Amino acid sequence: MCGFAGMFHKDPKDNNETLLMDMSKTIRHRGPDDSQYIVKDGFCVAFRRLSIIDLDNGSQPYTSPDGRYTAVFNGEIYNYLELRAPMEKEGIPFYTNSEIEVIVALYRKYGEKFIEQLRGMFAIAIYDSEEKTVFLGRDPFGIKPLYYRAAEQGMMFASEMKAFLFDDTLGGFTVDPSLLQHYLTFQYVPEPNTITGKIQILEAAHYMMIDEDGNYRIEKYLDLMFKQPVEASFDEKVRQLRKVIIDSVEHHMISDVEVGTFLSSGIDSALVTAISSKLHPGIKALTVGFNVDAYSEIEDAKQISKHLNVEHILLEGDCEMFKDAFEKVVWHLDSPVADPSTVAIYLIAKEASKHVKVMLSGEGADELFAGYKTYRDALLAGRFMNAPAPVKALFRGLSRVWPNGLKGKNFLIRAGVPLEERYVGNAFLFNEAQKEKILVQYDPNQHFSELTRDVYAKVAKENALIKMQYVDISTWLKGDILVKGDRLSMGNSLELRVPFLDKEVFEFASRLKLTDKLSHKTTKYILRYAFKDYVNPETFMRPKLGYPVPVRVWLKNELYEWARDIINGSKADQYIRKEEALKMLEDHRTGKADNYRKLWAILVFITWYNLYIADAENTKKRVLAGEL
Repeated sequence: MCGFAGMFHKDPKDNNETLLMDMSKTIRHRGPDDSQYIVKDGFCVAFRRLSIIDLDNGSQPYTSPDGRYTAVFNGEIYNYLELRAPMEKEGIPFYTNSEIEVIVALYRKYGEKFIEQLRGMFAIAIYDSEEKTVFLGRDPFGIKPLYYRAAEQGMMFASEMKAFLFDDTLGGFTVDPSLLQHYLTFQYVPEPNTITGKIQILEAAHYMMIDEDGNYRIEKYLDLMFKQPVEASFDEKVRQLRKVIIDSVEHHMISDVEVGTFLSSGIDSALVTAISSKLHPGIKALTVGFNVDAYSEIEDAKQISKHLNVEHILLEGDCEMFKDAFEKVVWHLDSPVADPSTVAIYLIAKEASKHVKVMLSGEGADELFAGYKTYRDALLAGRFMNAPAPVKALFRGLSRVWPNGLKGKNFLIRAGVPLEERYVGNAFLFNEAQKEKILVQYDPNQHFSELTRDVYAKVAKENALIKMQYVDISTWLKGDILVKGDRLSMGNSLELRVPFLDKEVFEFASRLKLTDKLSHKTTKYILRYAFKDYVNPETFMRPKLGYPVPVRVWLKNELYEWARDIINGSKADQYIRKEEALKMLEDHRTGKADNYRKLWAILVFITWYNLYIADAENTKKRVLAGEL
């Protein structure tokens, strides 16, 4: 919906309106419809608005009629009218139809715990001029971002990390070598860290209270834990699932502007499109594909859209479009995210912004209903974990000597190595030996399992599937899926909504049995079955592709020289060994190894480093000139 940047200083004389305006300009793509700011005591905040609800009266920053509270909010609260109704019955007056007025009223009434009542995606900042405190809060899944930095003068915060480029007290962006090391494992830097080490992101389902002396505390208000399965028949669970999903889609369609959907070839986006088109006929569905065999979902999406009878807008991308978008994609992602699908998402978001202001997406269904193929494979391998120690040692030994690329190696790894030592989420790029080769500064004492140890501890007694789902929700979903969804849609002034990532939907999904999710030789079985009458038979069982991009193919031909030039022109020689990266590229080109995911991580980091560190002064000029 929007974006904001602000600061809360112990001494109001430290307020810097020029800095505030520059930070605001850096995130103008999040809100091109309106720009406002306010300076009140030591609290300064600038707001960029993308008008979605209450187009006439929803301007921010919002100040309560008595002047006590000043607030900004990015996102959507889908139950704000339900929360407002009982307060109106109590005689509390409301003067607009905006969510921010309801948020402030709830904060006045319930204090910091009000956040537990919200259903939606949000980042919130509220200043209380009587108590001289600031509240910062973020939604349960981490759909909307909120970065912060505790400085000597006070607290600084913003919707995107790039806003801190103009923060002179930061001393410029840097790279924390240990976090770069973790990036090469996860393909992103897990929350609450960013690759700089200087700037944090307020974790999902957390809020922060800051007092007038700059002291702050962070509280977790919700843990998305899986629960004891409900005792109900499969048919009854199907009935309940249909009800909760349809209700969520309906809530996510609340808008005063036109809403569309992203449509790929899979079941998740097809269901969102099918349900939303029944609720509001005439919606637009958009699909992106690339002109390389096996890397386009266009034909399958055409089939789905024809079955659903929705208006279908197609974007067929090519290598030149891909290259042209790359730098802007890296810029918008904030901290590096080495997911090749990001370019496809950016391109389709750019196209969508020509037609609508709000898009619905199927993201989150895989994590909640067990949609990834690796979940099923891991359960098969998990049967071997109860085997005698010598048998497991044999599997572990075979996994080490089995040639890379030979069928069966991944199964041996899964069968011989405990889940906690090998699963960090849906992606795993470089192992420790590979990181030692590519990194100039490698620390053998920094192991990726440090970042997942506490997560695994919370689900230590659960089965392998729940462990993997919980790890993905706690890391992968927040660090990859939702980052690319928010940053690349908002980079095109487009709001993205994710109906599966809803408190009510999770509450239902958290009580499903393993066989509800994985059975009949497929993933997400209950979700597929519950809505099989909504989609065509081919879609009902089609496996997930997830915005396939032909980077693997292009790096051998069309993108080879482009990638070589990026590596050769790297200004990050104190971090990445250039000769090793070039060798990886050559091995990939000749077919000696499939290095495309690792190469992509390197290309993203080098480009990020150039934008945010090596050429930061030029980047700031480009930002102020509107070129980025």
